[in-house]
Amino acid sequence: MIDTNALSIRPEQPDDARAVGDLLEAAFGGPMETGLVERLRADGDLVLALVCFGGANLVGYVAWPRLRIETAQGARSAVALAPLAVTPLRQRHGIGSALTRAGLAQLRDGGETLVFVLGDPTYYGRFGFRVETARAYDSIYAGTHFMALKLGASAPENGRVRYPAPFDSLS
Repeated sequence: MIDTNALSIRPEQPDDARAVGDLLEAAFGGPMETGLVERLRADGDLVLALVCFGGANLVGYVAWPRLRIETAQGARSAVALAPLAVTPLRQRHGIGSALTRAGLAQLRDGGETLVFVLGDPTYYGRFGFRVETARAYDSIYAGTHFMALKLGASAPENGRVRYPAPFDSLS
């Protein structure tokens, strides 16, 4: 583990875009997530995006795009965690966890009530994400890796999860 106190986490700035793209390509082995993030930025779909520096080097990134939950009472908002990336040489050192915790705290403080993620239940379970919670919501991503975390009591109890249009190219 690295000393997470040596990390600097802050909101993404426009000047970070190129380095974030490079980090996403390195972490995911191709340009798909870079394109996703570029489209989310361009469409104004990001609620929050955080970068993490270890010294002068960008070592991590997390995006939190806006989702819509269609309920019988009308549309409600939610957030997704996608994507989360750490530079390959620094993975498994707590950077992704630090970014996730920082983002969840900021979202909670900002009044967000519901977050979804598609990923490893063992990893995301440590932050409170649960497959069982997500089962109340219809989604094209529903299954054993689709999880939800309620951040507030006013979160919608069920509904249809709609991701922003840039996610359509991933299907």
